[in-house]
Amino acid sequence: MRSGIVKKKLHSLLLTLLVLVIAACAGKSRTIGTFIEDKAITLKAKRVINTNKKTYQGSAIKVLSYNEVLLLTGTASTENARLKILKDTMLIPKIRQIHNEITVSRKPSFFSALGDKYLAVKVRIRLLAGASIKSSEIKIVCSGGTVYLMGIVNDAEKELVSSMIRKTTGVNRVITIFESKSVDAQKDKPTSQSLD
Repeated sequence: MRSGIVKKKLHSLLLTLLVLVIAACAGKSRTIGTFIEDKAITLKAKRVINTNKKTYQGSAIKVLSYNEVLLLTGTASTENARLKILKDTMLIPKIRQIHNEITVSRKPSFFSALGDKYLAVKVRIRLLAGASIKSSEIKIVCSGGTVYLMGIVNDAEKELVSSMIRKTTGVNRVITIFESKSVDAQKDKPTSQSLD
């Protein structure tokens, strides 16, 4: 009897903590529901890629969903594999838009992949140093020296972030996939911009 009460209290406490963590992670730009949906979209896209490893052999794909916009980056071994990945991920429900930034080339070496991780850390640190920017609202993906930025920002933040990241050593190119903050969220549309 006593262990049942303890289990219920523990379950209730864990559920409360989970809700608080999700709320904190969701930030102010996305609702908790959208935050959870983004996690689900990312997991589903990874599952699609992992279950078709034979089809995508020699590919190294990164996926990220933010505000129901899916970003695909990395390398595919062939153009057919690149298009198949896009086609397969298009079947995932709740995706508003897909940015297919996958290139056709060899799978990156261990050191190249490590360099991208290091670059992502440098970019995150630079964003954290920017006092007027909520860096937690911006998602970063690095692939082959290209930095992809996703988030919901205003025009001034977009320009400031892009300028800061372009000045980071090791960044070859910056591609922003930002949505504009506005009163009418229904009119927000993702925009993609390449800044060489």
